[in-house]
Amino acid sequence: MVEWDPPVREYDFLFNEVFDAMGSIEGLGFEDFDSDFLAMLVDGWATHAKEVWLPINELGDKEGLNFQDGKITMPQEFKDAYKRGIDEGWLGTACKPEHGGMGVPTFFQAVPWAEFGTSSCMALSVLPALSIGVYEVLDSHGRQDLIDYFASNLATGEWAGTMCLTEPHAGTDLGIINTRADPQSDGTYKISGTKIFITYGEHDMADNIIHLVLAKVPGGPEGTKGISLFLVPKYMPSEWEGDLEGISNDLKSDHNGVTCSGAEEKMGLHASPTCVMNFDDSTGWLVGPLHGGMPLMFEMMNRERVATGMMGLGLAEIAYQNALAWSLDRRQGRDLKGIRDPNETADNILVHPDVRRMLLEAKVNNEGCRALAAWTGILLDQMHSDDPSVSEPATALVALFTPIIKAHFTDLACETASTCMQVMGGAGYCSEYGVEQFYRDVRISKIWEGTNGIQALDLAGRKITQDFGKNLRHLMWPLSEFIEENRADPEMAEFNKPLHQGARGLQQITLLMIAEGMANPHFLAAGATDYCRYFGNVLLAYMWARMAKICLQKKGDPFYDAKLASARFFFKRIYPETISLAAKIQSGPKPLMDYPVEMF
Repeated sequence: MVEWDPPVREYDFLFNEVFDAMGSIEGLGFEDFDSDFLAMLVDGWATHAKEVWLPINELGDKEGLNFQDGKITMPQEFKDAYKRGIDEGWLGTACKPEHGGMGVPTFFQAVPWAEFGTSSCMALSVLPALSIGVYEVLDSHGRQDLIDYFASNLATGEWAGTMCLTEPHAGTDLGIINTRADPQSDGTYKISGTKIFITYGEHDMADNIIHLVLAKVPGGPEGTKGISLFLVPKYMPSEWEGDLEGISNDLKSDHNGVTCSGAEEKMGLHASPTCVMNFDDSTGWLVGPLHGGMPLMFEMMNRERVATGMMGLGLAEIAYQNALAWSLDRRQGRDLKGIRDPNETADNILVHPDVRRMLLEAKVNNEGCRALAAWTGILLDQMHSDDPSVSEPATALVALFTPIIKAHFTDLACETASTCMQVMGGAGYCSEYGVEQFYRDVRISKIWEGTNGIQALDLAGRKITQDFGKNLRHLMWPLSEFIEENRADPEMAEFNKPLHQGARGLQQITLLMIAEGMANPHFLAAGATDYCRYFGNVLLAYMWARMAKICLQKKGDPFYDAKLASARFFFKRIYPETISLAAKIQSGPKPLMDYPVEMF
């Protein structure tokens, strides 16, 4: 039986002690939102996820979905849980109240909502996550009549949403897509083409599915500059005759030329449909400017990349909790320094250093990632401030952190799920204990929303050089200020000194990547993945140093003492890998690119 205790206390610590979540949203229109309301939300969502979503997770993995005659039927338990989420208002908490949402800050839905949803049932959580992404693009860039007709149903979850990018011949290279959009006299477009790997492209969980589709209008520019974004519903309004103004939400019974011709059989996420979608003269509306589709799609994708990182954290957390629970009961062998429990036939496996190593790596990486996620969630709200002194650094930091959260969190999550299986030995490999499902489910997170290699290239090749290094400067200023203000504190030395060394190393490695990369792009590409991991470790070091500073003032309380012990483990056992990462980056591309193809 899978166990999961939502880390509610962790978020209380992060939002109220490490970061001033309430103070950060002053002036952003959340005057009625306070720490008590936040605590109620976190606790309420944790309870809902544990009681409603968690019980269907294993069922979804074993039963999966049914694809027949172009239609996908989901398990009834999934439909019931989804409907309950709609009824209780949990699916669009950050959406505007006028559209049926709660209007709470983004940081709630982007961070604790995402983590708890994934821990309890990742296969279900991706559906509302995608729908909210469609809602946000539409609300920010759609015509008013489109917003009036579609936004409320998307916000509440009554209608679902997808994003349709990839084609059979075009994945990362979207400039070569073939999907066509022909303009019509009534202002709509006829969309024709095939998209693959479309999550929840077809299902019976919602009354309608709203697709955001990338397509090219004939006569437009070549490559990505000729791509536009279109809103294409599965079903059209029954009263529609060329105008959306004032018509009801009743839908036509025949689909809008949108069909599903296949559902992928996958390693994991068996109850999350991955579809081949066909658009055959499907009616759609332009969203945003003509030929301006790529920036809008990347706006949605960047939010989904943060969500994917949180999915990694969610599954890493539940994997850790179950490996720990198993370890607390498991007895094997004796402590190498002498018998601990003479009245038992064996000692508990927590006497073995390697078991402790594996569990602590999982626990400490999870907690560090959660802290960075909390900070990023707050920045997502601050991006919308009218005060440039708030919005500018927030926007720069979100741009910098997004590829790291997506890549570093999911890399660690896959490692953690694998490690937790290892802790449990043969039991971890058996379905009965659940961890092997978490391992299968989390593996997609390194591929989704742009592979982790692409994220690393984005970080090294674009985000650190953007606007002459503005993004990095907005990080180094507060980081350097923190290091300086704690330089004379002897209790902080064990955290502050290695943080200082890592920050200096990051600056030096960044300069090397830029300088060498300008002369030889292979240098930058060869080192990008290691650079992303190096950067991620420095950010987690900053998070652990900030947490340690608070905990030093509250020693004697078990919660804070455990955090201090975790901080020490991070700096002694995880953080030193930055040294080897730097050596690998400095070795350059020669060992990779000079290797003869015929020798592979």
